[in-house]
Amino acid sequence: MNSFVKIAITGGPSGGKTTLIEALKKELGQKCAVVPEAASILYRGGFPRYKEAQGVVHAQKAIYYTQRELEEMISTLSQKALVVCDRGSLDAIAYWPGNPDEFFGLVHSSIENEIARYDWVIHLDTASADYYDTTNTLRTETFQEAWDLNTKIKKAWEKHPRRVVITHNEDFLSKMTTSLSVIRAIMAHKSAEEIKKELL
Repeated sequence: MNSFVKIAITGGPSGGKTTLIEALKKELGQKCAVVPEAASILYRGGFPRYKEAQGVVHAQKAIYYTQRELEEMISTLSQKALVVCDRGSLDAIAYWPGNPDEFFGLVHSSIENEIARYDWVIHLDTASADYYDTTNTLRTETFQEAWDLNTKIKKAWEKHPRRVVITHNEDFLSKMTTSLSVIRAIMAHKSAEEIKKELL
C-alpha cells in the first residue's frame, strides 16, 4: 500500500486541469507533488507532431513511457502525501488511431495495470463552446475535436472504481471550487460514493 495518494487529473482540452493543479500547489504547498504533463514536455521540446496514424502511434508511445518514468520518479523521491498527475496513462486511448488492445500490446501493459496505477481519477469536462480556451499554443483542437476527445477520455477511464467527473455546465470558478473540495474529501479518506453524494 502506498504511503501517498496518487490522483490523475484528466479530461478534455480546456477543462481546467492546469488551473486546478496551480491552485493545488498554492493550497497544499509542501504536501503536494505534481507530475507534469508528459505530452507538453515532449512537444515543447520539439517532438514532431504528425497527423498520420503511424506518427500518432510513436508520439503516444513516447508520451506513455515518459509519463511512467516521471510518475515513478516523483512518487518515489518527493515523499509527499499527495501526488497529482497532469493527465493519466489511459488518456492515450483517446488519441490512439487503432484498437486499444494494440496500444496495450505495444507498451506491454493492460487496462487493469493502468487503472491500478492511480488511487483516484478526476475528470474535468471540456468547457462549453462559449468558454473554450484557444490561448494555449500547444492546443490544436477545434471545440468539436476537443469535445470528442473529452468523450473518448471519459470512456477510457470508465472502469476506474474511484473516478469523479466534474461537469462543464457550471461557471469556471464553481468548477474549480468543486474540484478542490473533491480533493480535500479524498485527503480526508472519504469514499467515491460519499464524495459524489455530498459534492456533485
